Amino acid sequence: MVGRPGQELTTGRLLARRPEPSDLDGYGALLLDPAVEARLRPAGAPPLGESGVRRRLEADQAHWNEHRFGPWSLIELETGLFIGRGGLEWTEVDDRGAVELPWAIASQHWNRGFATEAASAALEWARSLGLQPVVALITPDNGSSRRVAEKIGMRLEGQTLHAGLPHLVYRAEPD
Repeated sequence: MVGRPGQELTTGRLLARRPEPSDLDGYGALLLDPAVEARLRPAGAPPLGESGVRRRLEADQAHWNEHRFGPWSLIELETGLFIGRGGLEWTEVDDRGAVELPWAIASQHWNRGFATEAASAALEWARSLGLQPVVALITPDNGSSRRVAEKIGMRLEGQTLHAGLPHLVYRAEPD
């Protein structure tokens, strides 16, 4: 990971940077992709829609403004394409604050290790900022994200309701 916490950084193949208004199309392509939605939103959940995409981008930008860190826009260095979302964001797990590692990669870029690369960089970033606890909240049927969490050393801690839906809680051990 190259860069200082709180500024854009690069990994081997990714530029991870603060989201910009110009990322709206990338967020839409990612979050409205039926394959991505199937992994992030359980069957029967209402569709996110364009207004939901805009709210997600605005929430990510607001998180940065309030906390000086937040979710990243993930840009593939080789192509310059927006390929996903990652980074850090505050959340609640069982009524207690925690830092979440959210990640989502556009389906045409799956199975290339980008989610693991982004999640690993985000975990390292959280540790450099002294943020604890660090969790990943994953819907039970999302085996790919479960494998990413395990690859970066997170351990399954239990289950919780998050956003009204069941999620598995993976936790990173403190350094």
